[in-house]
Amino acid sequence: MGLIPQHFIHELLARVDIVDLIDSRVPLKKTGANYKACCPFHGEKTPSFTVSQDKQFYHCFGCGLHGNAIGFLMEYDRLEFPDAVEELAAMMGMEVPREETVSNKPKVDTSLYDLMEKVANYYQKQLKNNKAAIDYLKSRGLSGEIAKQFAIGYVPGEWRNLETVFPKLQQDKKLQQQLVDCGMLIRKDKSLYDRFRDRIMFPIKDKRGRVIAFGGRVMGQGEPKYLNSPETPIFHKSNELYGLYQARQANRKLSRLLIVEGYMDVVALAQFDINYAVATLGTATTSSHLQQLFRAARELVLCFDGDRAGRDAALRALEHGLSQMREGREIRLMFLPDGEDPDSMVRKVGKEQFEQMIGEATPLFEFILEHLSSQVDLGSVSGRGQLVHLAKPYLDKITDPIYHEFFSSALAEKANLSESKLAAIIEAPTQPQHPRKPEKSTPQSPKANKTLQLAITLLLQQPSLALAINNYGWLQTLPDKGSKLLHQLLEIIHKTPKINTSMLLEHWRDNTKLYDRLASLAMSEREERIQGNEQQELQDCINRLLLHARKIRVDYLQHKAAEQGLTNQEKSEYRQLLLLAKQSSNSNSANK
Repeated sequence: MGLIPQHFIHELLARVDIVDLIDSRVPLKKTGANYKACCPFHGEKTPSFTVSQDKQFYHCFGCGLHGNAIGFLMEYDRLEFPDAVEELAAMMGMEVPREETVSNKPKVDTSLYDLMEKVANYYQKQLKNNKAAIDYLKSRGLSGEIAKQFAIGYVPGEWRNLETVFPKLQQDKKLQQQLVDCGMLIRKDKSLYDRFRDRIMFPIKDKRGRVIAFGGRVMGQGEPKYLNSPETPIFHKSNELYGLYQARQANRKLSRLLIVEGYMDVVALAQFDINYAVATLGTATTSSHLQQLFRAARELVLCFDGDRAGRDAALRALEHGLSQMREGREIRLMFLPDGEDPDSMVRKVGKEQFEQMIGEATPLFEFILEHLSSQVDLGSVSGRGQLVHLAKPYLDKITDPIYHEFFSSALAEKANLSESKLAAIIEAPTQPQHPRKPEKSTPQSPKANKTLQLAITLLLQQPSLALAINNYGWLQTLPDKGSKLLHQLLEIIHKTPKINTSMLLEHWRDNTKLYDRLASLAMSEREERIQGNEQQELQDCINRLLLHARKIRVDYLQHKAAEQGLTNQEKSEYRQLLLLAKQSSNSNSANK
């Protein structure tokens, strides 16, 4: 499926009124120019959830969540971006177009989903007629109701069961290829045979409930114990989670998800009415997994074996998790006794005690500090210094400022350092930095940074201000990333003159860190002196940045003149820049 065109997203956001959308789910009250309510994303008694009709944007000053109409649907209805766009478009009576992407990836054959559903139904029917399979599931403590809830089935031991499902399979070459494509048939030399034989079958469903793959488990001895579908056009195991669809069906408002290792763990926990477990499909927990999980619930508990391998797996998972932490999200870690898995543990201790263990799981930051501290001698100065250096890579991955501050404080306390001293150690370069030549780079001054931030903020809050700024190509010559961003903002607004804040921010949705920063600027309060004088303030910012750009160029030309001399064109440019600097200085003196 192709990408959703940016121009359609602009058009969609231009048609919807975010106040009407949010008010239909969360009653809003008008206060001044904006609307307020108690935040639907965290518990509060005093309303801090603000909706701006002018900017078509919402922001909670309590938990920090913010976004436009699409973002609200993603958070409130827990939808992925494309699904939120589809939902919003349906409300507006619009059809979502798709761009044909230039890619070597073949188009997905949607009929594969129908074939997989037929196979799943066949496996379920076979289970009902196979006493050995039924007895095996009973021996694992699973009821018929749970087997039905997860559509568990059985595949007989014959090599060509699928010919029973599809009677014309031998003659239908296209159907043969489709079943090969979706991983159900194996082609070897000139023969075709079923991938799965004599196994308990667990259908793997996507977020829409469509069967996209299978996991098969042997009932007795045999290898491999678990056999999964291969990667196919409709199944990418690093993106999928077993049981997530069922968990969302069982819980209208999920608050917690438990991440375990295997299908049987998920099913066994559901048998004990713990209906919020999911499993990765033979892979480590990926960034894509965590994004999906946080879309469904605010609290994730990752369950691991208590041995060294389990703790190493936890650390690998946390490398992805740290960058996704923000206000309202929580990751905790649960370690089981040696030799136990969730299936065996819940049968041993029962639901109540198992859920108590989940509730007592170790918070993410506490686990990291405990793990790293166990590797050093905290009684020595060198050991505490080593702890700081071991923790630095984890600290660098935390993008949320609140969590960054929290972890820094906890680390400082553990290392017996003041927070200011810790900051100095962490920010110090690991290698001696040699002075850079002016022609390579010129550091941006704090004053220029402040000017850039003000200009960016003004454009985010009132995009139409950009239309009065015409000459801005020189911004790209400034060394700071902020100048490139300011140039990009001006370009976007000039190309789409009627763009609003909501549409503008959509351009950075894929860059979470930058999107959050820009959203905060968009909703920040302006200084009183600026209110009503926004256009002049923006022009003053541009003028100050232009002076700064000229100074950088003068410094470069002076350095080059001393090192190797200037061309005639550069000499002329240098004289002109000095003249402009003198005129600016005289103008400033006259205005004082």
